[in-house]
Amino acid sequence: MLKLRLLFAIPTILVLLALAFLDNMLPIKGAALMPVLLISIVLVSKELLDLFAEGGLHPRRSTVYLGSLLMALCCWGICVGHDRAITTLPTLSQSDSQEDVVALHWAAGAAMGILFTFAGGILIAFSGEMWRYKRPGGVTINLAGAVFMMGYLGLLSCFIILLRMTYGLLPLLTMIAIVKMNDAGAYTIGRIFGRHKMAPELSPKKTVEGGIGGVIFAIFASWFCFCILNAAESIVRNWFFFGLVIAISGSLGDLAASLIKRDVGKKDSGSLIPGFGGFLDLFDSLILAAPVAFFWWTFCVSR
Repeated sequence: MLKLRLLFAIPTILVLLALAFLDNMLPIKGAALMPVLLISIVLVSKELLDLFAEGGLHPRRSTVYLGSLLMALCCWGICVGHDRAITTLPTLSQSDSQEDVVALHWAAGAAMGILFTFAGGILIAFSGEMWRYKRPGGVTINLAGAVFMMGYLGLLSCFIILLRMTYGLLPLLTMIAIVKMNDAGAYTIGRIFGRHKMAPELSPKKTVEGGIGGVIFAIFASWFCFCILNAAESIVRNWFFFGLVIAISGSLGDLAASLIKRDVGKKDSGSLIPGFGGFLDLFDSLILAAPVAFFWWTFCVSR
């Protein structure tokens, strides 16, 4: 199992770094990484829809795909447009702070993007159920399932986009590195030293020892990214707590996906990724870590 994970993880990391390098070179932020996110949303949506079907829930598939993708695309489009608008700001007087004005504009743009994209997703969900309505029964629960999936995948994925578009590649790649090092540490230490179950009903293989090991690995990743790669000075002083909160939120994301899988009696969301399972098993920890990372950079990092 460990060998399979390494065989998949190493080339995946290299491809991601190459795409990040390309993304940094292109004139439009996110142009190289957005296709990866959109493909991930489609694949994870399919696996979630299959899991929901196992539990007797049948949201309109086209609605979920369309809503989640449009939410991500709209959020990115708003950020691109807003980024270009900021470059046209007039020169400020010496008494004004250019950085404060830019931060204020970005905060307003981020909020607007989140509200518009989620509202549009809900509208699409209602339209989809109206389109296929035949008789009473099942509409409300299917509508709730569609809105949940668009919120879970589409809305939370917007924070991945906002993290890249607002603060750059380093915060995004650092968040991914911390989350994945937490996963790797939990898996490795848990297999070697795991004795005490962390959540036996949700995830029988997770152990307290593995969780501690994952946090240690995650904090090391945070230290390396922020202290060795010289990130923002204010967050360098808080690299320990940043690694800690991202590791915890990533673990909660993993357990949240396990909750869905256990509820329908499934161990994995799929079997397409060697050593990992499905795409949801690879993406779940990032989904809840991204909002926490964006919150941290917005409110805990002084510029």
